[in-house]
Amino acid sequence: MPYKVAIIGAGPGGALLARELARQGVVVDIYEKGTFEELGHDWSDAVELIALERAGFEMPRLEGTEWNGVLVKTRPGEPGLFEKHAVPVLQIRSPGQVSTKQAAFRMITTDRRQLGQTLVEQALAAGAAIHYHNEGQKLLFNEKDNSGLENITVYGAVIKNLATGEIFKINADLIVESSGFQSVLRRSLPASSGLANPFTAEDFALVHREVRGYAPGAKGADVIPDHYRYGFHGGYQWTHIHNEENIDVGAGVKNDPANPDPQSIIEEFISRHPAINVEKHRGGRSFCIVGSPLNSFVTGGFLVLGDAASTSVPTTGCGAGSAMLTALSAAKVISEAAAENRNDLEKLWAINTDFYRKSDRGPSFAALSVLRDALQSFSHEELDYFYAKDLLDSTTLQNAINGIYRPLSAGQVIKALRAVARMPLLLGLNRAVVKATRLYRHYQEYPETWNKKHFHKWLKRAEELRN
Repeated sequence: MPYKVAIIGAGPGGALLARELARQGVVVDIYEKGTFEELGHDWSDAVELIALERAGFEMPRLEGTEWNGVLVKTRPGEPGLFEKHAVPVLQIRSPGQVSTKQAAFRMITTDRRQLGQTLVEQALAAGAAIHYHNEGQKLLFNEKDNSGLENITVYGAVIKNLATGEIFKINADLIVESSGFQSVLRRSLPASSGLANPFTAEDFALVHREVRGYAPGAKGADVIPDHYRYGFHGGYQWTHIHNEENIDVGAGVKNDPANPDPQSIIEEFISRHPAINVEKHRGGRSFCIVGSPLNSFVTGGFLVLGDAASTSVPTTGCGAGSAMLTALSAAKVISEAAAENRNDLEKLWAINTDFYRKSDRGPSFAALSVLRDALQSFSHEELDYFYAKDLLDSTTLQNAINGIYRPLSAGQVIKALRAVARMPLLLGLNRAVVKATRLYRHYQEYPETWNKKHFHKWLKRAEELRN
């Protein structure tokens, strides 16, 4: 019998995984609730360069402040994977805009709709099948007892055809959830799995973005640099120039009713900049997952991928690149599992190991999530102070924006100790950094292979450090 994988959701991670597995001869079916025309978001977004490169896309050449290559849009509105304007160096501004840092930006502005459609086309060309208008409802599984992750084996899923209303069951050796942060499938598992808890309100930011016309030359000297205003209302406000005619203006805020609506933030910003035109070309709003990643992405017969596993960069919410990188590492493990006709937890555990132990991503994301939570407790004035005193310096901010956590250097500690006038404030920052650093080092010791005793001991310590 051929090894079968069913992927629920055709996001970047799911579609790339389908492509890689189909190329290895695995039977792959994708179930997607939307249509081909609806794949991806209706905007361009920052995606990690390394993820696109490892996925096999021909990467453009950086020439000054422009990208050039076969996949770069030659004119606004024309097909192309990448926007022409490059952001090799990004301005990071404090919430009150009293301090500005410079940071190397390791991402490229990518048309998310074009990316989604291209990856699905590549998966189909490799031999995968896709079924549109089909939404996952719940998992089908066997449970030996209620003692934990190792006693659950998923063997199928319940699917609803949204066009006809038909509800049916599918069976597969491996079910992959790549359906977004609502993560309906994993939440249908029993609580004993440790995978069933829904994300909380604190795990999200509310984001609104619009692509507007841009004409700086026609409106005087209203030149708007690419920038992140980081820490603003527990989130960020940004502008990214796409090309000589379009600019992306957006804001994300901590998911808290006390915060202003991000749409009102960008409308106020646009009102102060006559170079930004009234007409909106693309855009939208959504919740964005920024919480810590799941402690395990797998159980027997099941894998959680992308936003459903909360693997976005916690400091920005950028998730496509992380989902793609996880998909590439998972494809290797699953291909080996298929060759051995296995789908057990012990075999799939290597997906966890790749993310948490062999890669710096898992430990960094766990630590950055904790640090982000702490920084959201400080006022704009307090964050401005951290920027001004270089406690949040260019290197720290550059790492954080790019999804990298590094403990404070000795030089930063010395600077902090000299600022005795704000000692209570600095002690609060120090507590946050100590907590994040301890969690970072603990995640570096993630269990390399599945062992119930070792994992539960590790998990208990992770919860102690986090709480």
